[in-house]
Amino acid sequence: MRSLRHPAGAVRSEVVERFEMPRSRWALPFLALFAPHGGIVELDDEHCTLRLGVLGNASVPLRLIARASTMEWPWWAGVGVRIGRGVVGFISKSGTVVVLELSEPIEVHAPLRWTTQRVAVRVADPRQFIVSLAYRRSEPAPDAAAPEGG
Repeated sequence: MRSLRHPAGAVRSEVVERFEMPRSRWALPFLALFAPHGGIVELDDEHCTLRLGVLGNASVPLRLIARASTMEWPWWAGVGVRIGRGVVGFISKSGTVVVLELSEPIEVHAPLRWTTQRVAVRVADPRQFIVSLAYRRSEPAPDAAAPEGG
């Protein structure tokens, strides 16, 4: 039986990947107060968990992610957990964010409960995050063994 391997060589379901949320210098005083350890995104085989201190958190089931794309988050839109038109953003710095579009709404804490079908998150390496997400969402590889009985 073949194992599906991550590009970095880890066997599926044995590793929780962590992606840091970079912080901008000008937002440091605000984020240090409410998110002293910064933000983190954890990715396992079932969920994408987002945490930005006491500002908010979310657990996104991978099975609900219909699409992942990127967009530019402008500096004037702010940092923290941001509620916008149709999107909740976990933003620690302006720049390229990953937008997760969901097939059905989920409840997030922003810091109060909020329902959304789009979540934006700022990670240090958006491209690697999307690659890892695609890998985690992929179906297990088919069994390479020949059928028994020939």
